[in-house]
Parts: sequence; C-alpha cells; structure tokens
Amino acid sequence: MTQKWSRAPKGKVTIPVQLNYENALNTIEEDGEHLKFVVISDTHCKMEEIMARIPDGDVLIHCGDFTNSGGEAPVKEFNEQLQRLPHRWKIVIAGNHERGFDPRDKYRPELIELLTEATYLFDSSIQINGLKIYGSPWIPTPEYAFYLSPDERKSKWAQIPADVDILITHGPPLGYLDARAKDQHYGDEQLLEAVEQRDPKFHVFGHIHECYGAMTNGRTIFVNAAQCDRSMQTGRLPIVFYIRIPAS
Repeated sequence: MTQKWSRAPKGKVTIPVQLNYENALNTIEEDGEHLKFVVISDTHCKMEEIMARIPDGDVLIHCGDFTNSGGEAPVKEFNEQLQRLPHRWKIVIAGNHERGFDPRDKYRPELIELLTEATYLFDSSIQINGLKIYGSPWIPTPEYAFYLSPDERKSKWAQIPADVDILITHGPPLGYLDARAKDQHYGDEQLLEAVEQRDPKFHVFGHIHECYGAMTNGRTIFVNAAQCDRSMQTGRLPIVFYIRIPAS
C-alpha cells in the first residue's frame, strides 16, 4: 500500500505561487544574465502529446516517469524526443516507473546509456553557469521502483549538497503539493527535513498527478510539474522559472 499521512505537519508555511501568462513562476530581473528553466514530469510515454507545448529555454528538466515501465523502446523514443528539443542543457532523473533504472530492482544499466541527449542524475549533481543542480529519485512508496525505508531515505537525502540551488526529486516533500485528497498527504517527511536544512531556491518534482502547481515556504519554491493528471490526460503546460546567473 502507498504510504500516506492523515495530514501535513502543523506550523508549516505553505503559500500558493501563481503562474503568469508564460506559465512562469517569476520574470527576468532588469539587470544581470539569467537562465530560463523549463520543468516537466510524469509524461508516461505521452511526451509526443506535449512536444508542441514545451517552450524554448536554456535548461529542460524532467523529474521522472517518462515511461510506464522503463523498457528499451520507450526509453529510445524519449531520447529521440529530447533530441528534437532546442534546450542547451537537458537534465533527467528516473521515476518509480523506470524500473530498469533502479540498481536494486530490474536493473538494466544499458537503458541509462540510451539517454544520450540528456544528463542523467542519480544521487549526483551538475553545475551550470555557477548554479548547482542535484537530482535523486527515491520515494516512500513501497510497491514501486526506488522505494527506500525512512532511515534509508534520510541517508540518501544527507548526500544533497548544502549549497544546492535547484533540487530535483521524483516525489514531493511532505505537505507540499503531495495530496491526492483532502488531508491525505503522500510526501516524504525525511525529504522535507533535508530541504528545510538547505533552502534551495527551487525544489522540482512530480509523482503526485493531482497536485500540479507551485507553492513556497518563503525560502524555497516547490514545483510539481506532473504533465499527466489523475486520469492520465496531458492538458497541462510545462512550468517555467528564471534564475539570475551568479556574479552577472
């Protein structure tokens, strides 16, 4: 059974963030150079349906579940779709449906090698123009790939760099865009603790299809970019944000 909590932790600041005409969380500041990030998640072999809606940008991030089971054919198709997109940097993590990507499950490392059009992050980071981006797939959902116990997840989240600017996970932290119904939260308590200790500028994820959107605790902006809704329809837009390049 999927792990859930009856309610989000008390006393947490959860402020909705409105998306603008560009489906963006913010706008470019007047001074300095900026990177435009485009975030998607949970396309579930329906990437073709949203290709025309993916805006140009500097960095494309996919937060996992780009397939339904992680087989060779859908991974190849996804890689070909990435090749057709214009973004200079493309970053991908696996989700719970990419079973062949999980070293403890039906691991097929050759599938990862098929992702030639993106940087694949697995408990690892990349720096782009001075911005540190860290990606990790672990979830608190026992019946799927990348499940870990609370203690195991806490150990994994301890690896997140203290100076991370953008955190990519497949699932949400507890209490932030993680509810499938009123007072039924499926987020990761250990992940929330790690985020609050580091305060990244943005934390992007998917997994909970019902909670597309953005909110903030006043320090970090949380983004659920799931493209498929609960009925697996793809009518949503990718979510955009801008970050000023350090020292620009």
